[in-house]
Amino acid sequence: MKTLIFTVLTFFCLSSYGQGNYEKAMGEALQLWGSGKTKEASAQFERISQAEQDKWLPKYYQTLTLITNSFGIQDEAEKTNALKKINELIPQDNLNSEWLVLRALASTSDLTSDPMNKAMILSPAIIADYEAAIKMDPKNPRALIGLAEFNIQSKKYMGGDTKEECESLQKALTLFSDEKPAELFYPTWGKERAEALLKECK
Repeated sequence: MKTLIFTVLTFFCLSSYGQGNYEKAMGEALQLWGSGKTKEASAQFERISQAEQDKWLPKYYQTLTLITNSFGIQDEAEKTNALKKINELIPQDNLNSEWLVLRALASTSDLTSDPMNKAMILSPAIIADYEAAIKMDPKNPRALIGLAEFNIQSKKYMGGDTKEECESLQKALTLFSDEKPAELFYPTWGKERAEALLKECK
């Protein structure tokens, strides 16, 4: 997740240079996150979201910071509270492809807290969210990576050939090369993760 943070940070700090209050605040929040100050970054994103209610990206990044942090939480009660807050932030309907990826990641974090009991319940929903994200935006590399990684991890326990998943990761890398962010601060993370997973494929 650290490479994800710094990839996002580098792009957006450059993009926000010389911009207005919104861009400056977002750049500061990403710097906080990149320096490991997750709580401060999340709080900053929350403040921006409240001030800029017509923009979806501050809440998106607030949610992303909380999800990445939740994977490392060991205390059961703390993790339950973190996931509750995350689920409250994720829109209930009209999700775009990027939000669907986050919802799948949040469900994956939940699954890791008790895989023996939660896998059967949560796995279909996780796969469905990734597949919906891909269908909505076939050029979203984060959706391809998420589904591929989830299936690769599942097959480590259940067995199975990962050739299809490795091909998806290769396709995702191609999509990164062609990716043109739809707006300032639009998600672009994931390339380093795809490259790392592809090394395991080989």
